[in-house]
Amino acid sequence: MIMSENIGGQNGKDDKITASRFTRKNWFVRMPMSSRVSLGLLVCLVLLSVIAQWLPLNAYAGELSKRMQPIGTPNHLLGTDAQGRDLLARLIFGMRTSLFISVTPVILATLLALLIGIASGFGGPVLHAVCAKLIDLLFAFPGILLSLLIAICLGNGVFSLILALTVVWIAPLSKVAEQEVHRIKDRDYILVARASGAKTIAIIYRQLLPVIFPTVMAYATSLVGASIAIAGGLGFIGLGVPSPAPELGAMLQELQPSIFTNPTLVLEPGILIIFLAILFPIVGDGLNISIGVSKS
Repeated sequence: MIMSENIGGQNGKDDKITASRFTRKNWFVRMPMSSRVSLGLLVCLVLLSVIAQWLPLNAYAGELSKRMQPIGTPNHLLGTDAQGRDLLARLIFGMRTSLFISVTPVILATLLALLIGIASGFGGPVLHAVCAKLIDLLFAFPGILLSLLIAICLGNGVFSLILALTVVWIAPLSKVAEQEVHRIKDRDYILVARASGAKTIAIIYRQLLPVIFPTVMAYATSLVGASIAIAGGLGFIGLGVPSPAPELGAMLQELQPSIFTNPTLVLEPGILIIFLAILFPIVGDGLNISIGVSKS
């Protein structure tokens, strides 16, 4: 049997370079400095949220006598909320909750998008039409309104947030996956693999996925920032994680009354939401640039 990996024109070589981009250490070096710094900050924040449960922090215990204390209060570095709970602890645990309910939907949507994109490209005209109609149907609803509708129907909670955001990101990720599949499905090495008798599953696993996955992953990374912003907005209007569990959007709503008396407190969760929402797209752009270098 002819090994299709060794056959193909310049396009085939470019695709193989792209596919191997993330199997070598130089993918990080090829990212812009801003993306590398952002990735380092994200890794630190994720590690902090993971080890938070082993730190001497309590995000639930509070004293009413110490409510709404300003930044710099002894034993409460970032102040306290309306229940006298330590804001530093609640921000760390709230960040962990926000990251979980924002990253998980993107991962789930990416997996579903890869299935839809591959089915659209390899499943024949009927399946392609069905997948195209599904993507168009999801695109017909603005993402924020669709997530809001799902959250209202299911009520607040982690599950409803994850489901709402997953549905929102299926359409744009599927579009990217579909475009990538159609871009390479008629390349020489794919055609040779088919002609040599390779099974469709083998072609998808060995020739297709390694090429389309980096591009889809880079785009998905940039969507996490928007996911954090939408999740924070839903939490702010009461459709997020139920109290007393800490979540950045809900914390923003809880601290809103202090905006005229101690505005620095309400700024803390808002700044953290903006910070996280900016870091992910910067990292995603860096990954996209690293991939683009191989295609130039």
